[in-house]
Amino acid sequence: MLETERLWLRRLRPSDEPELIRLDSDADVMRYVGSPPGIRPHEETVDRARQRIRADHGPHGWWLVQGKHDRAFHGLALLLPMPDGDDIELGYRLARASWGQGIATEAASALVEYAFGALVLPRLVAVLYPQNRASRRVLDKLSFVEDGLCEYKGARLHRFLLTADTWLARDRGQRRRG
Repeated sequence: MLETERLWLRRLRPSDEPELIRLDSDADVMRYVGSPPGIRPHEETVDRARQRIRADHGPHGWWLVQGKHDRAFHGLALLLPMPDGDDIELGYRLARASWGQGIATEAASALVEYAFGALVLPRLVAVLYPQNRASRRVLDKLSFVEDGLCEYKGARLHRFLLTADTWLARDRGQRRRG
């Protein structure tokens, strides 16, 4: 389990299935998720939720984002191998009720810290649809830099990159100012 000031990030459990289905059944949440983006038929959404819960990705995988104080479900975050297998992807999606509160940035920051600290990864990749301005702001806050376009599961997306060196330098700079 990962912990931040306001959040717990934990691995998925069978009891999470209803929340995962509800999240992935919201057209606004799924507007920039998937290829093509958007909600899937209910049966496929249920199957995907169950696959995520069952999947064992070792130190990588899917994380439920939950409020520490109220245990509220906020959404999902992930560290998973990119389809080409060369990099680890950082991803996240939040329930609409959690938008605009800094939760995506806080959860993503915790996973970045885990990736570069505990896993000692050299870099992380994030991909997003060009229209997804909210996720772009999250990546900017975390010091990801745009790395061009890429083909991702049949979609042409913007690719962003964050190296461990950049993250650690950013972290040192924040500690000096703090």
